[in-house]
Amino acid sequence: MISKLYKKMNIPATCEVGNTIFKKLFYENSNMSTSDKNIFTNDIEKIVWKYSFKEENLHIKPYETENLDYEEIAVIEVLLSYDKKYRRIAEIIQKTIPYPLILVFVRDDNILLNVASKRVNKVDVNKNTVEDYIYSSWINLSRLKENEEKFLESIDIRNFSFVNMYKFYHSFVEKIEIFNASVITGDFDNLKSKDIEQVNALNNEVESLNNDIERLKLELKREGQFNRRVDINIKIKKIEAKRNELIEKLKA
Repeated sequence: MISKLYKKMNIPATCEVGNTIFKKLFYENSNMSTSDKNIFTNDIEKIVWKYSFKEENLHIKPYETENLDYEEIAVIEVLLSYDKKYRRIAEIIQKTIPYPLILVFVRDDNILLNVASKRVNKVDVNKNTVEDYIYSSWINLSRLKENEEKFLESIDIRNFSFVNMYKFYHSFVEKIEIFNASVITGDFDNLKSKDIEQVNALNNEVESLNNDIERLKLELKREGQFNRRVDINIKIKKIEAKRNELIEKLKA
């Protein structure tokens, strides 16, 4: 089923790598706690370096500045036994492997994508500082929704920017950001024409309000006093109204 994703991406055969990345690499090259090692041992079936994008196989110029090093992009597939700890797994992999990465988490027919911005570490030039982890929601490839279909259609790499590796990578990042907003609005095509920074700002505000609502709902469950429960319910209703206004802005 995962082949559906790569088929949509239209990756040339010259980019294929297909090498297993052994867990030993992470045990030896990152400061993993016992808890992290247990996650890698128990939650991950296999890690595969699927594709490599570089000048030799895509004819895209690398992009290098004092702060950025986008010479090569790796697509790495992580086959999961359990899917609860994927964020911690993404953090460890992104910090350990210095390349810009597209991580593809796979659990049965479900996939989740992760990308991250990386800057050169001024203290240790052999390492990168990782910023802005971005995750898609889980996508069931056997039961695609309309916005998920549209998203997969949008990640054909032939339509990405080929100016340089940095712009190529961020073409993919933008598609994920638009997809994340479409999970809220249900409409992927309408969001493509919007300013991506505005979409991100609104999407982040909605997510923040969702977190506030969930926190208050947990507080409501624990609260025994009637007056206090009424106050919490009123707060929830106000936040829901504000969230709905932002969703309408995304849709507009």
